[in-house]
Amino acid sequence: MTQLGVTRSGDGSPGWGHPGQRRTGPLLVAVILAACSCGSEIIPPPAPSDTTPPELTVILPQGDQYDEDADGFVDVRVVLSDSGGLVDPAGIRVRSLGGVNGAANEGTNLLDVWTVTTRDTALLAVRETIEDLLHGGENALEIAVPDTAGNVTTDTIRFALPHGQLQQTLTSGLTEGMAHGVGVVVCPDDNRVYMAAGRSIVVADAANPRIVTAVRYPLAPDPFQIPLCVPGDPILYVTLFLMRFDRTSLQWLTEITPAYGSIGIVQSRSDPNLLYVGESWTGGVGVIDRTRGARIGSLNIPPSPAYPEWVPDLAVLPADAKLYLTRAAEGGVLVFDTRAGELVTGIAIGGNWPGLGHSDAFVLSNDDRWLYVAVLDGDPRGVVVVDTRTDQVVRTLPLPDYVPQEIALSPSGDRLFVTTQDRWLDIPSRNVLIDVADWRVLEEFPRPRPTGVIRFDGGVAFRGDGKLAFVAHDLDIDVYLIRE
Repeated sequence: MTQLGVTRSGDGSPGWGHPGQRRTGPLLVAVILAACSCGSEIIPPPAPSDTTPPELTVILPQGDQYDEDADGFVDVRVVLSDSGGLVDPAGIRVRSLGGVNGAANEGTNLLDVWTVTTRDTALLAVRETIEDLLHGGENALEIAVPDTAGNVTTDTIRFALPHGQLQQTLTSGLTEGMAHGVGVVVCPDDNRVYMAAGRSIVVADAANPRIVTAVRYPLAPDPFQIPLCVPGDPILYVTLFLMRFDRTSLQWLTEITPAYGSIGIVQSRSDPNLLYVGESWTGGVGVIDRTRGARIGSLNIPPSPAYPEWVPDLAVLPADAKLYLTRAAEGGVLVFDTRAGELVTGIAIGGNWPGLGHSDAFVLSNDDRWLYVAVLDGDPRGVVVVDTRTDQVVRTLPLPDYVPQEIALSPSGDRLFVTTQDRWLDIPSRNVLIDVADWRVLEEFPRPRPTGVIRFDGGVAFRGDGKLAFVAHDLDIDVYLIRE
């Protein structure tokens, strides 16, 4: 843990008052007046307590003092010293002046929701909990310490926190090769993380991050790509050849074989029983009936002029009004009208790039108004926003030194997490956390690797409360603490 300097409000004194300073309360004034009016011998009242103002030491990672070994939570330690021993531990209050990312608000005593390890007349030691995180950026905590006579001293400390940081790495134990475009999903009904890694599914607990198991599919001809969790369905659907994994028994079931290999996959929003699967070689989209466990046809999408072709990602609007798809070789984003059964337009995402630009991943906003597209090549590389009413690019956030891979939107819709790859072998890239409203990079996360070794960061998914993000890092899972 790193001890940081603390900025206090007030008159510039080192605490609440000066050493040796006495406070004359109302009770003392009344005693003196009564003694003077009676004409009898004046007996000096007991001297009030000499109270040495508490010393506040806040321990947390921030700025250039960030420690990769730190778990990212804030520890508040307040040393209390009172020569009269009058500190009232039960009355100590810590509240946030800068907002709390959780159920608590600015008026809540954080000691009621955070983990208190010590609270006595000499020390307050408390740890922030993930249920009630402080905000990323500037924060202010007000500490109020009363004594048993009802006097209260207060102080304010101000500090900045990262908006996100690596908390831990969950090691899968797998040693086989990894797949490009490896996917991660968090299923809300069992609160587990499922990662496609090589020819296995890695299962992790999202509530208390840990690896549960890794289950290999013995007959998989190629590495897995994308897992899809359908709410209410105990089956996890996994491309490349649409394998089915029972999330209850943690066993593989018979696979559904589309006409070709697949990568992108999405559930229909018109008929929840149907899945759309992006198929390889032609760049088409197959239709899967979950109940029947079979491919029942395909959408009328013209074959790609590039061959072989594959479809890395799909997204669909309500009632399946539009289906968006990417083609790895052809580039751009294609828009298919499922009602009319025809391809209506193509969206160039490459800016001034001679071609259309290429993407492996995109995600719809929570209100379906915007499509956020990670552009892995273009002028510039980065993230673009497509207006789903006009199918035009309306905003671009350049990330020119990185190669964006996968993208996820937080449940609140306030943050985008983008994983990247190195553009140059000798210059490591960084994963990125984006503020959607301000359209700027909030935090960049280093991706350290040995010289000459290619590190692969693939899929990313947020936990349901948005406070953790899970990133596929080679064959393991990196867990990031997210402060909105």
